[in-house]
Amino acid sequence: MSFPPQNNFLSKGMLPVSRAAMVWSLLSLIIIFSLLPVSLQVSAATIGEQRQQYLDAQKALKAGKIKTFATLAEKLKTYPLYPYLRYNYLRPRLHKIDNTEIRDFITSYPEFISTDSLKTSWLKQLAKQGKWQIFLDNYTPQKDLKLRCQQLQGRINTNNYTYLLEDTRTLWLTGKSLPPQCNKAFERLYKSDLMTNELVWERIRLAMDNGKTGLVNYLRKHLDKDYKTWAKRWVAIHHNPSVGTKNPQYPDTAIAREILLYGIKRLTGQNINRSLINWKTLQDNYNFTPAEIDRIDLVITVRAAKNKHPKAAELLDNLNPALDSDEIFHWRLRTALKNQNWQRLYQWTKGEPPEIASVKYRWIYWRGRALEQIGEFEKAQASYASIADQRDYYGFLAADRIGSEYQMHHFPLPEDIEAKNKIAHMPSIRRARELFILYGDYRARREWQYALRSMTNYQKQIAARLASEWGWYDRAIFTMAAAHAYDDLELRFPITYRDDIEKYAKKRNLDIGWIFALMRSESAFMEKVRSPAGALGLMQIMPATGRLTARKIGLKKFRTSDLLIGKKNIMIGTAYMKEMLDKFNGNRILATASYNAGPGRSVKWSPRKDCKEPDIWVEQIPFNETRAYVKRVMFYASIYDWRLNQQITPLKQRMTTIYPYNPKAAVKPFTMSCSE
Repeated sequence: MSFPPQNNFLSKGMLPVSRAAMVWSLLSLIIIFSLLPVSLQVSAATIGEQRQQYLDAQKALKAGKIKTFATLAEKLKTYPLYPYLRYNYLRPRLHKIDNTEIRDFITSYPEFISTDSLKTSWLKQLAKQGKWQIFLDNYTPQKDLKLRCQQLQGRINTNNYTYLLEDTRTLWLTGKSLPPQCNKAFERLYKSDLMTNELVWERIRLAMDNGKTGLVNYLRKHLDKDYKTWAKRWVAIHHNPSVGTKNPQYPDTAIAREILLYGIKRLTGQNINRSLINWKTLQDNYNFTPAEIDRIDLVITVRAAKNKHPKAAELLDNLNPALDSDEIFHWRLRTALKNQNWQRLYQWTKGEPPEIASVKYRWIYWRGRALEQIGEFEKAQASYASIADQRDYYGFLAADRIGSEYQMHHFPLPEDIEAKNKIAHMPSIRRARELFILYGDYRARREWQYALRSMTNYQKQIAARLASEWGWYDRAIFTMAAAHAYDDLELRFPITYRDDIEKYAKKRNLDIGWIFALMRSESAFMEKVRSPAGALGLMQIMPATGRLTARKIGLKKFRTSDLLIGKKNIMIGTAYMKEMLDKFNGNRILATASYNAGPGRSVKWSPRKDCKEPDIWVEQIPFNETRAYVKRVMFYASIYDWRLNQQITPLKQRMTTIYPYNPKAAVKPFTMSCSE
């Protein structure tokens, strides 16, 4: 990309004729995007020199040193990150750079991660400037609602009415308010034959699904009298579903049933007892379809199970079998375990399990546990044996039940040099690698994920191997998952930071497989990662926790940024693991749950009277994230034992009995025996 000559630059009215404009125009002659022939360019630098030049160029641009930036960038046309220089130069200057320059960038880099972002910003600038024809000529479908509205506005301003009303209707039909840029097009829609009661009602339905009663009140003015009344009733039921569904005197019409179904669903989230009463009354007075009845029964049943309602088991029993799903099994299991009703759990699991492996193994394991508890030991053993050879949390639990060894089923990916070389030379992959080398943060990960969009699952597997060879282990892990490839355990469970992990495992007397498993679950070995909640580094430590733990272990001059240094993160993270382990009297399950959700919650979830078997306790953890986390860490720990070529510690040794919590025991509140 090159700037236009000085006279052209000024004649287009892009800048006033001034000393500043003259200086700017002269600089444009040497700017990075000139089209000098290769023979006149500087000799190629080594990749190491290019990396430093790139960093220097970015620094110069940020400092406003355009000449320095231009000189450096001119040397980097063959460097993989060169598009970033062009983008970073163009992005803040869209209001004063010729449109051909921007169009040239978009055309030159259609697969660059920031091209769409630049185009969106450019379209916004064109709309702001009122350059509607250029806007329309370069418009492509956008997610931005404001831009979509401006596209309709531009068509009106240029007298392009072909399919305008139809396109306007499509945009208008949403459950949320739309930007004022749409108003001009909407005015035409409101005056057209397309605007019917049915169309307005369709949008009201979408608005109510989003709880936008204010939008509904606005839309009512476009309805006939009868429809206005129904819209008003719907808003009233939204605000008071208990009264609105108690004994309504509405005619038995489709629109009345729709509103009442909405009200019952909303009431269920507020008061299950009232919902059950009102729902029975409504079914006696309105002709709901079987599908409508099933839908509300499902909502009420799931809510009752979540809230541990006394009628939850009965509702789960009476649910239409056609509604059985993974979610329903989950709540049946949780309900049965809460009530220790093993006979009921057996009845719920005696049929054929779902085909999804993760659900299937869970189903079969708990069927085995139910059979064991009701005295059907041979059938229980057969149930366990059917999944004991699976590399899965429940497969490992089942193997423990029958005393069999874990089966890892490790199948390395085949080597494909040609495919690997092709992927390594993809522009987006080359950019990702350079960003990884230079920064090792979200910029590199974002570019990598963008590159995966166009890959087949096989290509993703090859890319995962490539990432692993580069030492980019988190991308190897996530890319294997994206490819649905789970059998190369060396790629999925890398051994990295081993020296530091072994050092602190020994120093703190911690299970090394447990540390690796927790770290992989926390960050997938991303050293410089920051979670949305603010947790940092390999072991995802919150700054306050890091500061307090550092003080406890005598680490002086702690800085939050230390948590982004692998060695220090491991030092502090393992100290916190040890603290949690000691707090919970050596119970790894409670310590692991505490690491994820906080020690206060582990205490809250612990039994007060009777002991709990570890698999039952884990299954009853209220938080979905923490429950999955604990299972994952326990499961991964055994895999890491195998990866480290050490004796595999079975889950039954890592997952020990949960003793009752005794708040009166100040020192060791979890040391009570089960007999007490």
